[in-house]
Amino acid sequence: MVARGALGGLGMALALLCSACGNGGQSGKSDGCGELATQEYAKNLKMGSPCDENLLEVRSVVGRDTLVKRFALRKRAEGEGAAEGVVDLSHGRAKETVLRVPLERVVALSSAQVGFLLRLGLMDRIVAVGEGKYVADSALYARVQRGEVAEVGNGTSISLEKILAVRPDLVMDFATGGSQDDYERINSLGIPLMLTSEWQEEHPLAKIEWIKLFGKLFGVEARADSIYEQSKNAYLQVANGGVAGGNPARGGSEQQRVSEGETSPNKSEVEITSPSARNDTLSSFVSRLSSKYCPRVIAGMNYGGVWYAPGGNSFTAHLIRDAGGCYLWASDTSRELMFTLEEIMLVADSADVWVNPGAFSSAEDILAAEPRVRHIRAFREKRVCQNDGRRGPGGGNDFYESAVAYPAELLQSLRTCIQNASNGADSAQKEFDWYRNIFIF
Repeated sequence: MVARGALGGLGMALALLCSACGNGGQSGKSDGCGELATQEYAKNLKMGSPCDENLLEVRSVVGRDTLVKRFALRKRAEGEGAAEGVVDLSHGRAKETVLRVPLERVVALSSAQVGFLLRLGLMDRIVAVGEGKYVADSALYARVQRGEVAEVGNGTSISLEKILAVRPDLVMDFATGGSQDDYERINSLGIPLMLTSEWQEEHPLAKIEWIKLFGKLFGVEARADSIYEQSKNAYLQVANGGVAGGNPARGGSEQQRVSEGETSPNKSEVEITSPSARNDTLSSFVSRLSSKYCPRVIAGMNYGGVWYAPGGNSFTAHLIRDAGGCYLWASDTSRELMFTLEEIMLVADSADVWVNPGAFSSAEDILAAEPRVRHIRAFREKRVCQNDGRRGPGGGNDFYESAVAYPAELLQSLRTCIQNASNGADSAQKEFDWYRNIFIF
């Protein structure tokens, strides 16, 4: 249900999944019909109806490789199974996997897939999950405990026998390029397999756009489209400083600050120009940041002598920016950054708030893992926002399950935590939903 670590070579079974090989995965009826339509925000999902055939194209980056797989959706007749054909490598060219929709039985191996299905009211379509302890929704968790929803495991512990036993129309999995990837084994079953990659999207609205895919697969397309539009509009409202029934929070978007007569800071003074800047250069840039414009934010945590932080184009960086924070590495174009703890200490006193301090749930846990973080100003002044404010009965973090399906509410949660934390822990509210100040509760 969670991301897995580094994968070596991809092997023969990978070829069965990679319909991007050769002619880009197009064959048969879809040949010569042109490219499928790109989405408004999502980069790894395409949908359309070239040559009057309803098609999906899902892209996943797996290590150094990119898997692109097409699915043709055809209306299911009463009593008919979901899979008409899986992968045909005849003549060296892969055809689309044909699915009969709406799907009725699905194995969902990632938390985000569960979150989308629950938002669409499709809990009854989930016949198996990876591990029940990660399920945050209490109703679904109870179904797993009663044995109504199977647990099939993940990675090396996955049970192919259990997958076969639940007779799924589709297995939804994901791939990280790590040693725990299990999609090759699942593919050997001959059951339709889809690797979703919403977690690789860089913008919160790109992630929620994946709900359209679930709408098409499960016959609730209009509902999914409506949820997407409502979520997008609500997210943009919050990003522009709006709060339903109240006044905009301070430290909002640049558009908000300009409209209120504030002078907008020079962009070079709000963003560090390079993550590779060293010592006095890096510190000099950061020192020019001013909380007059917005709270300055650092993110990440130190593991094994390396501080891992999200890059400026990452999901976290977009969320921080739209929540009204000035992320220290906002101008970097990478997905992930790596620093020494010494480099972090050079800029730490210029940051007002620390967001996402690894997987630790308390100040004591953080100090036990890395005692030197006590010198980080945001930690000293009790301004640390963690994303584990909502947990399920078994301890599963709801941030990875439902937050992706509720981007506006997630953004408001982070905005509240950042803005209140920047005023000190004592002034912070105690209800942050997903995000909470670890010094409050």
